Amino acid sequence: MSIAHRISELYAAKMNTVLDRASDPRELADYTYAQLRDLLAEVHRDTARVAVGREHAGRRVSELRHAADRLGEQAEQAVQAGQEDLARQALARRSAILAEVSGLQEQHDALLAEERKLSAAERRLQAKVEEFGARKEAIKAAYTAARAQEIISEALAGITGEVTDADLAASRAQDQAAGLEARAALLDGLLTPDAETTSDEQLTEQLDEVSRRAEVEDELARLRERLAPGAGRGHRTVPHTADLRIEAWAPTREECLAEAVRGLVDSFAVVAGLPPSGRASRHMTARLDEDLLVAVIDEVLYRLDADGQIPVSVDVRRAPDGGVIVVFALVPVAEAEITGAVPKAASLHDLRCAPDAAGRWSCGVTVDV
Repeated sequence: MSIAHRISELYAAKMNTVLDRASDPRELADYTYAQLRDLLAEVHRDTARVAVGREHAGRRVSELRHAADRLGEQAEQAVQAGQEDLARQALARRSAILAEVSGLQEQHDALLAEERKLSAAERRLQAKVEEFGARKEAIKAAYTAARAQEIISEALAGITGEVTDADLAASRAQDQAAGLEARAALLDGLLTPDAETTSDEQLTEQLDEVSRRAEVEDELARLRERLAPGAGRGHRTVPHTADLRIEAWAPTREECLAEAVRGLVDSFAVVAGLPPSGRASRHMTARLDEDLLVAVIDEVLYRLDADGQIPVSVDVRRAPDGGVIVVFALVPVAEAEITGAVPKAASLHDLRCAPDAAGRWSCGVTVDV
């Protein structure tokens, strides 16, 4: 079972318990954040334990190799002294020690690989904890404001005859205030006749309008690119301040996942024309297509972080169980031309992997850089 899958199951089990009993979203946000931090601490402890075991195995390998070298020297001295039986015993002991060294070295290498895998999972979980910590306060504030508005609305709904008198008084006060504002504006215009200023609210509205128009134009360009003749499959990247949005499209789900991987690689490296030095195959399954997209992206990021390898090509085929079989052709990162920030982890926010009404698949994922 992969570390990412283990973390996902632990988190899902804890969240199901919380959702069964939580009614206040603010308490749920705090509890979820605490559980994420506990899970991060657990992964950190596991990583530390694996590191201690790996260091112990490394020290034991060094000690045994030193003992084997010493036995070799003693056997040579015994032969020179004419004591071949003693030399034979020393060599037999040395052979047994070297066999033990071989087994310990394999254990050391396995622990080192597990340590790297846990470290990569810890970094990805740390990023998600920080992201959720930044968002939970905004979620709590929004809920508090909505709850206050609900209480006010309920209070206003209970008012009966006092409403008419209050409305008349408010209307009279509003008329008086409007007259005073008009008089003040007239006096201000007389004192500063040439001053043409734009209020902060007007400036904000104008800037928001410019931003909305830019977003509409970007989305329109994106649709034109996807619907253009000959654009049956492809990918594009949309950079942000601290992350990168990867979007892909293709006639089938499997081709769309492959395009997402190509978009991820193209966002930070040039690998065209490089001959692959190895291949790797993975069988992946997931309950949702969005989870399958995250799993494929995480596999690329793990190989990049743990093995220092990058795909030069990728082939995704449908598996009989509904999952996919992903085949990577890989090269060392050192042989590629790095052109941008190397991605760190895939975000679980704003995922998309689904067909449209015409049956064309599109997917989108955000990665931290």
